[in-house]
Amino acid sequence: MIVTFGSINVDLMYLVNEIPQAGQTVLARGFRTEAGGKGANQALAAARDGANVVMTGAVGNDAIAPIALQNLESEVDISRVVRSNEPTGSAAIIIDADGRNMIAVAAGANLVAQSDGVEDELLRNASYVLMQMENDAVQIENLIRRVSNHPAKSILNLAPAYRLDRDLLSLVDIVIVNEDEAEALSGWLGCEPSARSLSEALDTGVLRTMGREGAEAFINGEKVTVPALRVDAVDTTAAGDCFVGVLASALDRGLSLDAAMRRAAKAAAIACSRPGSQSSIPHNDETDSWT
Repeated sequence: MIVTFGSINVDLMYLVNEIPQAGQTVLARGFRTEAGGKGANQALAAARDGANVVMTGAVGNDAIAPIALQNLESEVDISRVVRSNEPTGSAAIIIDADGRNMIAVAAGANLVAQSDGVEDELLRNASYVLMQMENDAVQIENLIRRVSNHPAKSILNLAPAYRLDRDLLSLVDIVIVNEDEAEALSGWLGCEPSARSLSEALDTGVLRTMGREGAEAFINGEKVTVPALRVDAVDTTAAGDCFVGVLASALDRGLSLDAAMRRAAKAAAIACSRPGSQSSIPHNDETDSWT
């Protein structure tokens, strides 16, 4: 079982020909709303890949909360998602004709989500606990420490980049970063941004995603590199979250690190080939059959 403590948002998506510069106004050629948030996206990706997933977090008592939960409620255990007087988290996403995006996030209820919603009994039954950085950092820090006292393994997607104490990060089993987050982390640690250098500096496993260059990991002394699959990108919005969620699912059912990374890369490629956030995340049979 995978437990996710993370953000639950509604994405407001604007489709444009070119991402605007500072001070520039552009006309969007389309608009849609969709469920999103890094925590929710990763939880859904793991569930669609076949994992048993429990989501913990918070949404508001507002009109957009049902949109934020509409996919999770049918595929993930959301019994521990609480309601808050703060607004449901939201993100404004601008997507250009090449599928590139620019995102601004309003955390809202995500900042009042309490990590003690992941009770000890749940930690005793979990195989992996998945976290990101769109919730209050103190809550994430507390949960990392608690997980380290249980058999469950922790995966922290350090996104967006946030400076956590080196000793705290060393308690995480796998730290996942993209290229920008790796650069930030390497600057704080005083090392190179490669997975191996970061892993050695933190004394724990590190996985770095590199967009079109694929992904690399250095975990328990094992170096793994997998290529990205070539695809005509339509929208990259949830591709990174899809990778993380499917990776967790694959590891949860016992796949090797190499096999798990290759499966995650395949699922992320499928997500890139489709428009949308959660609507782009594939189910396991699609990932199995995609070539």
